[in-house]
Amino acid sequence: MSILNIGLISDTHIPHRLKQLPGAALDAFAGVDVILHAGDVDDPRVLDTLRGIAPTYAVRGNVHLQDFSDGGAMLPAVVELQLDDRHIVLTHGHRPGLPGFFLKGLEVAAQWLRLTSPEDSNTHIAHRLARLYPDADIIVFGHTHQAHVEQVGDTLLINPGAVCTGKREKPSVARMRLGTGSPEVEIIPLFPTTGEDRGV
Repeated sequence: MSILNIGLISDTHIPHRLKQLPGAALDAFAGVDVILHAGDVDDPRVLDTLRGIAPTYAVRGNVHLQDFSDGGAMLPAVVELQLDDRHIVLTHGHRPGLPGFFLKGLEVAAQWLRLTSPEDSNTHIAHRLARLYPDADIIVFGHTHQAHVEQVGDTLLINPGAVCTGKREKPSVARMRLGTGSPEVEIIPLFPTTGEDRGV
């Protein structure tokens, strides 16, 4: 049985909030067979760096008025793949349109007031996505800037966390291994590195 190694990444926000992909993120994907980017790229040209490592699939993110970024509007909202005989759905996880924009604002305010947490948002998004894609074996999403792995019924939901994070957030990516029975998921924290980062 062949093993498939998949790199999972989200919320890079390049170049509006982060100049380039940190070297630690690229190092975490050494040897992967494919990379899935769960949105908020923001400039799709950054995907060329990831494509230098492995074939890369990416989806668009949500609208950020503060930096006039649409997370890569030219990218699809959802990508569905068949990998290792598993139906994988890749999406950013946000609610689209104006309702999604206002909900995001309420989420940010509630988290700032410590009335809720990114973990609460992850759980809510995971259960909503599991209902939206009942035939998916694995759903990869982003948006909350916090890593999350949860099984909802027969569906495994994974948020690799964010590369570009705020003050209370810890940057991370993830690796998923298929072909050994149940999927194996590793969340990889990204710590500040010394020296020059690679990337675009």
